Amino acid sequence: MHTRNVRWWLPLASLAQIVFAQFAIVTTAPAQTLDYDVLEQIFHEPVTASATGEPQRASDAPVNIEIITQDDIRRSGATNLPDVLQYVSGVDVRRYGVADAEVGIRGYNQSYNPRLLVMVDGRQVYSDDYGHVVWASIPVQLDEIRQIEVIKGPNSALYGFNAVGGVINIITFDPLRDKVNVATLRGATPGSANGSVVGTAQLGDQFGLRLSAGGFRANDYPAGDLSPANAQNRQSALIGAFNLDTRVRLAPGVEAYAEATMGDNRYAEESFTGSFDTQYSRTNSLRVGLSADTSIGLLGFNAYRNEELVSIGVLSPTFDGWGRESVYVLQASDTLKPGADHTLRFGLEYRNNAATSPLFIQGTIGYEVYAANAMWDWRITPRLSFTAAARVDDLHLHYSGTLAAGSGLTLDDYNHAGFVVPSFNAGLVFRVTNQDTLRLMVARGVQVPSLIDFGLQFPLGAAGPVVVAGNPDLHPSIVDNVELDYDRTLPVIGSTLRAAAFAQRNTDLISQPLGAPLTISMAGLPLLLAANVGDSDAIGTEIGIKGHSASGFRWNASYAFVVTTNNTVLAQGPAATNAVNYANGAPRHVVTGGLGYTWRGLELDLMGRWQSSYRDFASNGLSISVTPVNIDNYLTMTARAAYRLTDNVTVSLTAQQFNAPLLMQTAGPLVTRSLIGAVSVHY
Repeated sequence: MHTRNVRWWLPLASLAQIVFAQFAIVTTAPAQTLDYDVLEQIFHEPVTASATGEPQRASDAPVNIEIITQDDIRRSGATNLPDVLQYVSGVDVRRYGVADAEVGIRGYNQSYNPRLLVMVDGRQVYSDDYGHVVWASIPVQLDEIRQIEVIKGPNSALYGFNAVGGVINIITFDPLRDKVNVATLRGATPGSANGSVVGTAQLGDQFGLRLSAGGFRANDYPAGDLSPANAQNRQSALIGAFNLDTRVRLAPGVEAYAEATMGDNRYAEESFTGSFDTQYSRTNSLRVGLSADTSIGLLGFNAYRNEELVSIGVLSPTFDGWGRESVYVLQASDTLKPGADHTLRFGLEYRNNAATSPLFIQGTIGYEVYAANAMWDWRITPRLSFTAAARVDDLHLHYSGTLAAGSGLTLDDYNHAGFVVPSFNAGLVFRVTNQDTLRLMVARGVQVPSLIDFGLQFPLGAAGPVVVAGNPDLHPSIVDNVELDYDRTLPVIGSTLRAAAFAQRNTDLISQPLGAPLTISMAGLPLLLAANVGDSDAIGTEIGIKGHSASGFRWNASYAFVVTTNNTVLAQGPAATNAVNYANGAPRHVVTGGLGYTWRGLELDLMGRWQSSYRDFASNGLSISVTPVNIDNYLTMTARAAYRLTDNVTVSLTAQQFNAPLLMQTAGPLVTRSLIGAVSVHY
């Protein structure tokens, strides 16, 4: 058993990001406290704090980051976040239902993808129970998003566990500085409707409050070739969300904030076993925080709680007996500048994650994490900067309940388990000329096992003629990444050219219990025990161009390539039990492009995505076995036309996947063409 003889955690010195001299402060509070409008007017490009926790223009960030603006979101015609992300280079979006999608970055996408950390204004919306993101339950309306920041590659040193494939931080408008009042109503074929409203109230420059609410109802895609059991278990999607965000300026340099969200969702989803069911979930969150500019630096304090209740509706129409997950996070940081060319940041974090289920876990599985991080930002010359960050996480596992009979595990195995693990990021940014920038980056990310990986409990007969159990002795997966990027501005054609090449090593990959290799327990029973199952390598490249002209035209085009290996025992042969194959589980080639035009009140946009074939998995009707399904290359295209009737009213028509009525994008149901009509009213 992997245990600790000594409990320890301590701050580490490290290097942090470039901060331009024009910035008056460095902030570690949630990213939306930045005055984006002012900074973007100064630098004439998007500004971010997601790469390092401090404000900088995106072109100077020592990570590969792509920023999707509110204008981009509007022009996409999308009704949900995955549809916005599908045209981003290096991002893989898989549709398993009208409200069920999996999103990955640079390969390694899968059902219940555990490798992508998603946040809203720095608050985690990643679910630790099964280790995935439920996109339909994120309680944010598209109209209240300022920008979506997509970081490609590991960034655990700043964000902690599971920021290994990348990070997506959704930044909403600041209620203290931005006034957003808009209502949108959409109707779509083949039978869906959704609406949202966002309202902001402000009291001078001292107080701001934003409220938003939205709802979505849609018939799901036709069942097609799904088995009768999977087909009858799917129900139409019904989703509702409410969000409150408030900020108060208590004194010069001192701000307090509070946020609260609620969501109620029903949607058909594909599980990690390739089967389909309807899931009900209720989510709520509460966050409070404070930032203060003091003589000892900029202090930041942040605390939040996420809670999720889950039920599988076909088997149980209520939440009793299914699952509850809770996450408590406390964070504190101090950012200071000991000189004009140096910035230091130190942080501490406490995290308590727990999941309770009388059925799946037969009790409660959880862990506490104590973490410390530090950064040092050194602007070596006006054209050269070096950034690094380091973090140490100390995890303590605990379990209470009834262990699966026959697994051979004891309560002592669980309650004396854990690990200490470091992560780091480092980047060298060299502005060769005013038009050319080079970045060299090295990073180590950490993927922690999910709570189900640690604590699933199915005794003999509950899931077939085997014992199924989580494993308290799992090691975290480690992702080491090295990357070289090149940016060149092309002012003659109003464009920016971006290129990247990366190599990655993934070790101690984790198999969830139901897909683990079959072993024999100490009691002589067949056993599926969550395990570390091997490693995988990946290499890839991306190149793209994006620009616009004064005449109203805009354009973008990109190509992404990634190839991965599968040095594991997973998904081998016709009797595969795990719906993962790292070598063939991602398209090697993806081409995206877009063309748009704005003239007075008219907006026209055309977007397309082509990707090569890959291998997915579907349930074959057995409880622990899946069938490989080859997904051929395909092209999907979206067109949108919008017209501003008045200064306050805009109407639009979007045709999603207009090039094909039905398209096989995954092993799930065929994706259906959709026509979306919308009207937005600003008030």
